[in-house]
Amino acid sequence: MKRPEECSQAQSADRRLEALRNADRRTHEVLRDALPTLEAHLGPIGRWSEIFDSICQLSMEDTEAALTLAQRLRFEPSLVENLVAFRRWVLYGINLHSDSPKRSAWHFRVSSPSAFANEDVEGDAAHLLSRREALLHYLHGFDVNLKGIDIHEPEVLSHRQAVSTVNQDLLWMPRSVPGISGLERDLLYRATAAHVAAHLKFSPLSRPVGNRALTLVSLIALLEDARVERLMVREYPGLHGLWGRFHTATRETAGFHFTGLAARLARALHDPSYEDRNDWVVSGRRAFENLANRDLHDFLAFDAAARELTIQVNQMRQSVPSGYRPAPIYRDDNELLWDRRGATPIDESVEPKYEVVESGSERSKEGVDETVHNDVRRRFRYPEWDHRLDALREDWATVIESGPAAHRGAVNRFVQKQAQRVRGLEQTPDRSIRLNRLAEGDELDLTAAVDGAIQQRSRLAPDGRIFRRHGLRHRATAVVLLMDLSVSTRRFVPGSFTTVLEVEKRAARVVAQALDSGRDRVAVHGFASNGRHEVNYQRIKDFDEPFGAEQQARLAALQGSLSTRMGAALRHASAALDGQAVDHKVILMLTDGEPSDVDVVEDEHLVEDARHAVASAAARGIRTFCLTLDRQADVYVRRIFGSRNYLIADRADAFAGHTGDALVRLVAH
Repeated sequence: MKRPEECSQAQSADRRLEALRNADRRTHEVLRDALPTLEAHLGPIGRWSEIFDSICQLSMEDTEAALTLAQRLRFEPSLVENLVAFRRWVLYGINLHSDSPKRSAWHFRVSSPSAFANEDVEGDAAHLLSRREALLHYLHGFDVNLKGIDIHEPEVLSHRQAVSTVNQDLLWMPRSVPGISGLERDLLYRATAAHVAAHLKFSPLSRPVGNRALTLVSLIALLEDARVERLMVREYPGLHGLWGRFHTATRETAGFHFTGLAARLARALHDPSYEDRNDWVVSGRRAFENLANRDLHDFLAFDAAARELTIQVNQMRQSVPSGYRPAPIYRDDNELLWDRRGATPIDESVEPKYEVVESGSERSKEGVDETVHNDVRRRFRYPEWDHRLDALREDWATVIESGPAAHRGAVNRFVQKQAQRVRGLEQTPDRSIRLNRLAEGDELDLTAAVDGAIQQRSRLAPDGRIFRRHGLRHRATAVVLLMDLSVSTRRFVPGSFTTVLEVEKRAARVVAQALDSGRDRVAVHGFASNGRHEVNYQRIKDFDEPFGAEQQARLAALQGSLSTRMGAALRHASAALDGQAVDHKVILMLTDGEPSDVDVVEDEHLVEDARHAVASAAARGIRTFCLTLDRQADVYVRRIFGSRNYLIADRADAFAGHTGDALVRLVAH
């Protein structure tokens, strides 16, 4: 007989399969046929749901890829032996589909989860991603701005060498560098970023390769690396020591083949104290130093020196080996220096072409005219927390901001009355300010009382002002009132004929009117989602706007629809608060239920993601509080917001008042 927990796990697995059947009947049938074969590899039934979760997620994104995976599982059940690697593999394939459906299908047809099974490599990749923002700030310090930093594909999926590259204003770095860990790893990231900055500041970029031989191209790049670093060190002397710690090539460690000789020459050009007796290295150093003493900015002169070195390499019967990468390890592959069009054919089967058509323009194809309009809505990419992997899914959710609709609306008397209660937070007691020697106050002023006693014993009239209290100082506040606009807000609040959305609107009016001043800043935003690619976000009132007729009309026009992907909305609201220079930053969430979305079947995924978003906001000094009308919300809101950061309102007429009370508590905290 099955234990209760086993029955619960079996029911959970059945729910996943039912969700898969509703989303993709073909994949469901193939997977059902594969279950007898998979059973020995799936292990305990608790693991089944996790496998089905991943397949359901894939099916909702790419049905053909899901069918390909299900068919492979019939013949390769070992794919699911490492559950963590399998989940990473599937999520990676889902992201590939966003860029190229062909690559996604290829991924599930020929690759393997083993590419993601190395925990050390995945840990290094996560560490690098956690340093991206700091590295972008580091590059900005050199007056270099890139769109971002990303990591290369797993080595099993690509034949790329573990080397950094710059492509389309992105710096791509290897997932892991063997033998580098701890503080040395962070220094390596900085050394790579600084070297790329040197190229972007001083190198001529995208020069045509033409008919240059591979050896000549490699040696021009080697001298160019040394040239731009020498120029960079003139402005930032500390970089010499940073780069120098990675120049370790010697005769004993590097050898006499082209790769070793190039590494030894790179060290000789960087380190004046390094002695190398190889004739080719000595010749290269002498030529470089002669040119450096004349003019480091004359890159064409260094090209001529590279040609002389190439002739000598050919005379030594040396050549650039397959898989050659510049040394030392912090240097990029130098592809940003060259334009290889005309030298290397482009494989159009991997990267499809896209045609960009201006809004309102027309194009003709086979006699049919089509008008293509650009979607001008702003899009923002945010990560999403995967609690099973204990890691962030990078750039997973897309928040889309749309323009507000203009409709007229009115503010009722009840809202104006409730707003008076909230205005009390314009002056908040500040314990750092003490007003002494008062005729009345909150506590006894001991100094004044002692002075009064002395005066009385001296037969003088004592001063009766022996009290003190804390002064009142306005503390600037920025509040984002975040409204859940999902379809469930259309329902009536239990025990009333008022919809949840109308109750939220009433509370929003209270807060917007109460804090609408030149000192406090309030924004009223709302959200609803239709899967991870479409988290719709509306700015009903922004920080710099008054709560005037236009803003009130936007609020009145709101309608409930779609789902509740709470984590992405919280991250976007946090980003809006980051630019506010105030004492307090607050997100006040108004909702009627737990997070959910059309493309998620896992029970805990969106709850855990919202919890992570709240914790991330707290780390940035942003406090998040939730007001909900869901009487069954205690379990999930406690997990998301913490035991002291939520309030469940049981009546519609009390919700606006609870909103004001919560705001007073948050701002006065």
